[in-house]
Amino acid sequence: MQQSVLSREVFSLVRSLCESSSRHILGSIMVDFHPGVAQPAMACGLLRQGEICTTVRNRSCDEYDTIEAEWDADSRSYRYFSMPGRWTTVPEEDLQTYDLDMDGFLAWIARQFGQTRCHNFKEVVPGILWDLGVCWVGKRRISLFFLCRVSFSSVYDQVYDALRDRSVSPAGILLTTSQWSVRNATFPGNHRVVRLEDCLLDADTVAIDMDKVANIVNGTEPSQHSGPLQYSSDYGSVTVHGRTFVFRGDKQKQVIGMLIEAWERGDKKVRSQDVLEAVESRTDQIRRLFRGHSDWSDLIGYQDGFCWLKVV
Repeated sequence: MQQSVLSREVFSLVRSLCESSSRHILGSIMVDFHPGVAQPAMACGLLRQGEICTTVRNRSCDEYDTIEAEWDADSRSYRYFSMPGRWTTVPEEDLQTYDLDMDGFLAWIARQFGQTRCHNFKEVVPGILWDLGVCWVGKRRISLFFLCRVSFSSVYDQVYDALRDRSVSPAGILLTTSQWSVRNATFPGNHRVVRLEDCLLDADTVAIDMDKVANIVNGTEPSQHSGPLQYSSDYGSVTVHGRTFVFRGDKQKQVIGMLIEAWERGDKKVRSQDVLEAVESRTDQIRRLFRGHSDWSDLIGYQDGFCWLKVV
């Protein structure tokens, strides 16, 4: 059942899944980082329950680690052997898996823009870019697209080439769940990349503010950043409580952008592996990516396979 307004928690989950490669999430991750969100997200038609997965989080380990659970016929439950020398029963919710219902999310966006046809959207770049049709924003008629994972340079090139080889009229917006350097980018056909977050109502729940969309379409820039955190458009300069950090590496700036995005949407921590994969890093550790930057750890926290921005 589609709802026009989403909770911030459901929206945060959907956003992160849009930017992941698999759009799949383990039950243990849901329990630890999105508690109580699975059922509301499924009720909104944005999440589907997947198959049982016996690769589960080892909860006897302080660091994030996975282990293969075994079926025990006597207790009729899955369990794994953990230290110190005992069997641990796997909670049922840890065995669950969930998948993003992308069709449901695209339909939610289309309805926000007043679209009456909310199914069978054309996939311009598989898994990356969808054409949601033509809609009215105020008195202007625009083409509406949804775009994700554009933080990958290879994805950016695919989208650019697809729109260059495609005749679409009128000019419009590529609404995206991605972040960092795509802000204000324009693609062939004069289609402009717009962050979905810049179009939301200022409320505890999530819905698209068509007045904000109209301002963006008409050339009005999003409001400036304020509060304890300020940053440049390319994330090369970040100021927290008056202290400025400067980053020159492209991948470093991309990581900073993703952590700023997580902080802005209220996520305390994000998986380091997801961040490193998103920026196509050759290293598997955050600290190695920032090697050579003397004070990076004053801005970025990392532990147990997760990282976050230190903004109090």
